[in-house]
Amino acid sequence: MENFKFLKERAKEFWERGLEDLEKKRFNLAAFDFEQAIQLFIKYLIGIKVGDWPKTHYFSDLIRELSSVYNEERILTFFIENEIFFSDLEDAYFTSRYFDKKFSENLVRNLLEKCKEFLKVIEEIIGEKFLNE
Repeated sequence: MENFKFLKERAKEFWERGLEDLEKKRFNLAAFDFEQAIQLFIKYLIGIKVGDWPKTHYFSDLIRELSSVYNEERILTFFIENEIFFSDLEDAYFTSRYFDKKFSENLVRNLLEKCKEFLKVIEEIIGEKFLNE
């Protein structure tokens, strides 16, 4: 488990930077940071359970793997019910860097709230706390 702790620490660093970027109205960077935070946290959770993590950036793959590894259908259900959120978050990984898409403050704030909701669900199901809020 110790070998994967760095993923959780990086995830928290991205989270903190996302909040800073949001405050400074750097919405594309904030969206990217929140995406990285969630992606790395999921990889951490998978890593501590199976000793490795998927080498993908796609939430559809990551969430299915997370659900499978923890044998928790509720994780997959949350993904299915919030597929548009995960798609928007996934877009942040690619479009914030390579395309001319502009993320609005409203979209980023909605992403942030859904990220918090996802993290709360994960804490309830798996028992792993991410945020100290």
